[in-house]
Amino acid sequence: MQLPVPPDLPKPPVSGYAPVNGVKIWYGVFGNGRSVILLEGGEDSSDDWSLLVPVLVRHGYRVIVIDTRCQGRSTCSPEALDYHLFAEDTIGAMNHLGIRRAAIVGFSDGGIIGLDLAMRHPDRITRVFAYGANSSPAAEIFSRPADPIAAAHSKASDRWCEARYRAESPTPGAWKQLDARIQRMWQTKPNYTSADFRALRVPVWIADGDREAYIKRSDTDMMARAIPGASELIFPDADHYAMWEDPALFNRAVLSFLAGG
Repeated sequence: MQLPVPPDLPKPPVSGYAPVNGVKIWYGVFGNGRSVILLEGGEDSSDDWSLLVPVLVRHGYRVIVIDTRCQGRSTCSPEALDYHLFAEDTIGAMNHLGIRRAAIVGFSDGGIIGLDLAMRHPDRITRVFAYGANSSPAAEIFSRPADPIAAAHSKASDRWCEARYRAESPTPGAWKQLDARIQRMWQTKPNYTSADFRALRVPVWIADGDREAYIKRSDTDMMARAIPGASELIFPDADHYAMWEDPALFNRAVLSFLAGG
């Protein structure tokens, strides 16, 4: 019944802020080798990836974690939040760091951002691993999870997200305002069609847990079917947080994915 939330992100050897589109996007860089960008979930911070980063570094990757606009350590702006905007921020951070091309590993909202990048900037993205992403608000289940374990995990995740925000954000007192803005975004976005996915030419893995309580399985299946050559990976005994619930399996899956190109 307890969600095994991750430890703090290890201190990156290189970190800073990329001035992008009117905000400052926080980044951390670990290791050397082929570039892999890790994109956090909605309302989360890069601490999402504290269990994955050391594994990727040991296997010879240059790992870049990025905090999404208004979330984590990044600064905010007044305009409506949008996945296209988040994707452009990611490109801006890549430009700031001199990264021409990179693989993307995204969790939840980060997975959606990764798919948006593959649609709009296929020349900059080598491949996308999207866990817990959805194509539209209709695919997301906003009601209280019926599964008691998923409900307990949801509450634990919410507490963890708020605590990380208050500890790391440049505006720690703005949690309630951020939560309201993110909730509005989730109610209206994203809005991708099967045609959008059929046009993708970037290698993609669509992944989720077999006990996912927030995304309809039919949507996960649709994305995997529609994207040419995509693979679908369903983690056993996991809901929306497989990278914390079964980090050994999740990390092996990401390594397998990255080894493909």
